[in-house]
Amino acid sequence: MSLVAKRFLHHAHTYTQHAIVQHKMALTLTRILQTHRPKLQNIFEFGCGVGNYTNLLAYLYPHAHFVCNDINDYTQYCNKEFLCFDMEHIDEILSSRTFDLITANAAIQWLNQQKCLQTLPKFLRKNGFLLFSSFGVQNFWQIKQLCGVGLQYLSLETYQEILSQNFEILHLSSFQHTLCFESPLEVFRHLHYSGVNSLQKGFFLSKELLCAYEKTFSNTLTYDCIFVCAKRKDTILHKHHHIT
Repeated sequence: MSLVAKRFLHHAHTYTQHAIVQHKMALTLTRILQTHRPKLQNIFEFGCGVGNYTNLLAYLYPHAHFVCNDINDYTQYCNKEFLCFDMEHIDEILSSRTFDLITANAAIQWLNQQKCLQTLPKFLRKNGFLLFSSFGVQNFWQIKQLCGVGLQYLSLETYQEILSQNFEILHLSSFQHTLCFESPLEVFRHLHYSGVNSLQKGFFLSKELLCAYEKTFSNTLTYDCIFVCAKRKDTILHKHHHIT
């Protein structure tokens, strides 16, 4: 199991309390979906975690069949069909299954995004929807500037370029949300308890670093949130004959 996966599993019980921004992102995704009012019978959600976003979707589509996925086993949190696997192996696990909606909240950034976004269309039915949130290049810029670590995030322009190959983009937007904490230690505790800590294993949180964070950034942490809603192009049918 990867270090990232272990962190999320270890902090599953604290995630909901501390994942404030991720909850806002989930609500935004549901609002975007409602503007298009698609008829959904089969939904695949990857990176479902403890199911906060799943529950919002289930409220909107109580009769839809959900297939929920995560690299960790969150069966105890999920009352839907749950498949525990690494998204790198989606071809082997889902085989020829297709869905009306493929969705994820604050999860795709942990994957090889270009590969994932080019793979997902074949698991969508005709006129199927792709709906997800991620984070942009300014995400946690304070951490990256001071500590020199962080994920490689994609820009809106890059998402536009990748998605336009197989999708009609219906919505593409971003907004920044900055959290303020009482101390620099609380900043890092927030990262720790929400499981999103991108700091390397063995990273030492020194007193000097904490003082520098407080002096430079006034104990703030910025999330750069990205939202995407797209519809699969019909031309994809000619590439994947098993889709119905």
